[in-house]
Parts: sequence; C-alpha cells; structure tokens
Amino acid sequence: MSSMQEIELQRYHDELVKDVRHLVDKYRRAMEWDIPENDEKEGDALIFEAIQKALETLKAAE
Repeated sequence: MSSMQEIELQRYHDELVKDVRHLVDKYRRAMEWDIPENDEKEGDALIFEAIQKALETLKAAE
C-alpha cells in the first residue's frame, strides 16, 4: 500500500469505526429481538467473531 493510500485510510479511520459500531449495534438488536434473555457481552463476542470471519472471507477473495 502506498503512503498516500495509508494517509487516506487514516483520514477515514473514525468513519470506519463508526460504521463497524453501527454494524455491531444492528446485529445486537437482532439478537435481542430473537433471544430476549441474550447475554449482551457474550452476544457481542459472537458478533465480533462473525465480523472477523466475514473480513477474513473478503480478504481471501481478493
């Protein structure tokens, strides 16, 4: 990655964090709806793991 690409990505870091937080919130709400007694901490760990697997899948497809 060129230094210009790195600089550009650094500019978007906060936006990326915001987008991922939104994604976590989306799936947290879905889990709470489907599983009323959902343990939020455990649910978050599962969501983070699922997001990580999705990222690995996308990276492998590149």
